[in-house]
Amino acid sequence: MQFLSTGLTEANKREILSFRKILDQELDKSQKKIKEIIFNLDEKHLYAQVKKDYSRYFSRHIEDSNRDDFIQFHLIYEMLRYFFIETKEGWEKLKVSVLNNQFTDLEFQKNGLLNYRILPALEKLSNLEILLKRMSFILQIDNPNCLSEFKPTKPKYRDKGSYRLSSVFEESLYDKPKELDPEDSGIEYKADEVIKNHQEKSKDNWKTIKQKVKNESELNYIQAYGKYTWNSDQHYFFRYELDKFNAEKALFKNAISLDSHLGADEQVLRSELIRSMTSIEKKGKSPEDFESEYQNFLKQFFTFCENIILMNMMLPSQFKYVFLFHLGPSHFYMIAKKFLMEVNTGYIHSRGNDGKKVIRVIPSEYVKKHVIDYWNEVILPNVGEEKNNLALLKKITEMIEEKYKELSKLTIKHYDDLDAEIKASKTRETIFREYMNEWMGAANLIVFKRFVKNKSY
Repeated sequence: MQFLSTGLTEANKREILSFRKILDQELDKSQKKIKEIIFNLDEKHLYAQVKKDYSRYFSRHIEDSNRDDFIQFHLIYEMLRYFFIETKEGWEKLKVSVLNNQFTDLEFQKNGLLNYRILPALEKLSNLEILLKRMSFILQIDNPNCLSEFKPTKPKYRDKGSYRLSSVFEESLYDKPKELDPEDSGIEYKADEVIKNHQEKSKDNWKTIKQKVKNESELNYIQAYGKYTWNSDQHYFFRYELDKFNAEKALFKNAISLDSHLGADEQVLRSELIRSMTSIEKKGKSPEDFESEYQNFLKQFFTFCENIILMNMMLPSQFKYVFLFHLGPSHFYMIAKKFLMEVNTGYIHSRGNDGKKVIRVIPSEYVKKHVIDYWNEVILPNVGEEKNNLALLKKITEMIEEKYKELSKLTIKHYDDLDAEIKASKTRETIFREYMNEWMGAANLIVFKRFVKNKSY
């Protein structure tokens, strides 16, 4: 990085070797967190998150832009607060490391590292701390340790409060008249509980909100986030290309048949989950009929994928939805696409524009869109507060890591059992790359990629 290389002599570089690794790690972590925050601050993502989290803050829905501003203000506060907590400790350690290290070049120690690099970073964090304190005052957060604890904060809403970032810079911020502090508007903050089994009225309100958003613009993404930074990263976000989706949807107009069987290699699966279905031939079917058939097929196929993944990972059925929530829609799509290709199904047979040529295609963006629908209709309604349980995620991860170790041993045995001629003809790395899908299972590799951090292959 330029941070470490600009203006450093070879002697300087040698003297920072003892803490170069931690410096690299802190820089990398800070950059990743900043990119994540910038991504989440995008208006369309933040707007969707406000609508999603509404029921965590208020017991009943009221059309009020100030409430939306309040939720948005708190979401931004939490993003910045977590960044501050995670980042400050590392930079303080760096400062101590530099002060305690024996440098022959004291000028480099003082100016090259401390004054030019580390202290400016700590100064920016100090400014961020001031911002967060002023935001917490506006949010009336009582916890005095909120800037050092990862515990979620509980803001208090005031009807007359101004929840704009510009409010932070008011000179009279701390001089608010006391009559504005009490609040008795029947609002209940629900950050620590799962909102399940709403009353019908509450359900209708949420349906109205979703329908309103849908009518305003076609949403082509999902943010299936939890409450914390560790379950709100890119793994829980998924999108599809709207123009490509519309092009694939048009294939049903000229469809001849669909491959919608769930056939698979019996030696691999050996399960009653597999049942053959004949190809659906065009017999007076309308484009809507074909599309409806394909949607029903996808629902069946997604259930098939779920059960195969759980069976392969040897996960108890009670972990099904929380596991899938953390697997995320992106990795689930990759597994579904892999299965479709391996099983040779999910293809649309459609006539081209000339009416003669027949094309055969798996409509990827169409499948992505229905993964998002599946997440909204099946996964999210069936996963509750356990999605925010870090201990449960660690337990599931440990079980997957054990399965990885088991399959790794089998993979090594497969390699050892290969003919000497094969092993002599290619490098070990090349052989593993060529046989890995067969030895460990293509879908399993996608799961391991998501959950196992220190992989051997």
